[in-house]
Amino acid sequence: MSDSEITRRDVLRAAGATMAAAGFAAIGGGAADGADAPGAAATKPAPMVGIQMAVGPLLANDISPLLADMRQRAGVNALFPFIYTHLASQSGLRAGAFRGGNFAMPHMQYYKGTNLTFQDMRAPEAGNVDVLQHAIDAGNKIGTKVFAWVLEDNARVALANWQEFYEVDFHGRRRDTHPSGPCYNNPGYRGYVLGLAEDYTRSYDIGGYMWSSERQGGLFNALGAYHHGATADPGGATCFCDYCIKKGKDRGIDVDRARRGFTELEAYVRAGRSRQRPRDGAFVGFFRLLLKYPELLAWESLWIDSRADLQKTMYQLIKSIKPAIPVGWHIWHNVSFSPFHRAEMDYAAMASYSDFIKPVLYNNCAGERIKSFTDSVCQNVFADVPPAEALPIFYEMLNYQEAPYDRVLAAGLSADYVARETRRTLDDGGAGRVAVWPGIDIDVPVPAGAGRCTAQSVKAAVVAAFKAAAPGVILCRNYSEMDPQHLAGAGDALKELGL
Repeated sequence: MSDSEITRRDVLRAAGATMAAAGFAAIGGGAADGADAPGAAATKPAPMVGIQMAVGPLLANDISPLLADMRQRAGVNALFPFIYTHLASQSGLRAGAFRGGNFAMPHMQYYKGTNLTFQDMRAPEAGNVDVLQHAIDAGNKIGTKVFAWVLEDNARVALANWQEFYEVDFHGRRRDTHPSGPCYNNPGYRGYVLGLAEDYTRSYDIGGYMWSSERQGGLFNALGAYHHGATADPGGATCFCDYCIKKGKDRGIDVDRARRGFTELEAYVRAGRSRQRPRDGAFVGFFRLLLKYPELLAWESLWIDSRADLQKTMYQLIKSIKPAIPVGWHIWHNVSFSPFHRAEMDYAAMASYSDFIKPVLYNNCAGERIKSFTDSVCQNVFADVPPAEALPIFYEMLNYQEAPYDRVLAAGLSADYVARETRRTLDDGGAGRVAVWPGIDIDVPVPAGAGRCTAQSVKAAVVAAFKAAAPGVILCRNYSEMDPQHLAGAGDALKELGL
């Protein structure tokens, strides 16, 4: 079936099927369409239209006008506030002495598995306001659902009790900033993550739960195989804390050989950045390292499996409390650029512990990001090929048809990219079993020389997602960054599609 043949009824049917699979009815009411039931009007579900937003605007006494404007302007019927963050950029508040934390109210009976205290967790900037409850109360009045949305901070949390959570690199150093972060095998960090999930589920009438880790394991971090990874420290591969070492040994991995492998990988990456080409070429040199030290891949698998185990545990915990609550995952944008990361993010495997998946499909800023990724890996594993020649190869690997290297920064990626990745996620996750809500770029910050969002580009991306059979979208990355006229482009798309 071509895009032009996809009708409003097809989109609504897809919405109903995947929302039913996710265990909840359509968010925000339904649209009447009696075509499938002669003689009687059948209620069809409206699509899910979510928006990510900082908590700052939600601190106002009356947020009803804000919710009404988002509903009128863009059809928004679900909020995804950054409800726990230590980053001022995700709070919508002035940086200054910002500390952040939980903008909901911690109920400490759920945090017995962690050493964090109420004072460690509660965001002082929230004052006496329970932002999550405040948003839920306002949303209930107009049928807007509120999801608990937890994105791991990509920067160090400056609190003493957090420090023991962070990963340890193969040199024995704590790594507390991106691309590293807290260790998934650290019981204190697990206690915190699971405590949040239980607290939000038991204490609030949330519409769903979304969690994310924008990270990957040590092997590909060492290569700088992610956007903006060109200057990453190749000696910072993780995690070699006591918990990971024990887990590695239990899996039969030779930990000393893993360390030696990362030591040689560090030297390989540094040589590549100095334009020292291995005798047989960069790719052969990398693959030879993997043959010599299969422990490198084994350690990467340990990291990926550890995160998946935490996600499975989170999913089972929430479902044991409230089975109808949809639980899902925000997927790091790197899955759109790195064939390595795409291999690790196996949606078919994730389907058993997912009600929905939100792939980041920020098409405008993706131009700068995929160029950045290409520049980074062309310093080492793909250094045999100039970046301008490597990018078309990545397009072939990833099934894209996009602008060439010299124009991709300004052009971004197209709405066609949004459609292709939406279809891939639906197919890999099992269409009809796992809802797919693509993350749509609205004014995600970009550097000088990059193209800018417009109302028309937003409209094109939203139309592409729905024509690819997505049952919903999430408007991203932060309401506080969005031009209201560009946000209205999402509403124009819904009108054009008859939704």
